[in-house]
Amino acid sequence: MNYSVNETQEEVKFKKEYYSLIKDGVKTQTLRLARKRLDVQEGSIVTAVFPGISETLKIHIHKIGYKQFKSITLEDAVREGFESITDLKNELMKIYPLINKFDRLYYYQFEVIS
Repeated sequence: MNYSVNETQEEVKFKKEYYSLIKDGVKTQTLRLARKRLDVQEGSIVTAVFPGISETLKIHIHKIGYKQFKSITLEDAVREGFESITDLKNELMKIYPLINKFDRLYYYQFEVIS
């Protein structure tokens, strides 16, 4: 694909256990609590970093939106690399222990380009 958007120096941190899932194209979305929103735009090319792993990945952010925690779908779970909504919600509750069903989550859909 041809990416005409200027490459940025932005870094997006992911848990190190997501490295292989992202590299292999299994995880193609990340959900972030609104107050932890990423400073990226659709079309951005950013560097995915994984604390504890020296390798990085370049990812192209192609879609950004938001939804409430209670509105997470199976499609979201699959894009996140999970097999069920429950598994994804449990993981999000580990990351954001005070999350409630009305909290807004931003989703960032992406693809690895290198």
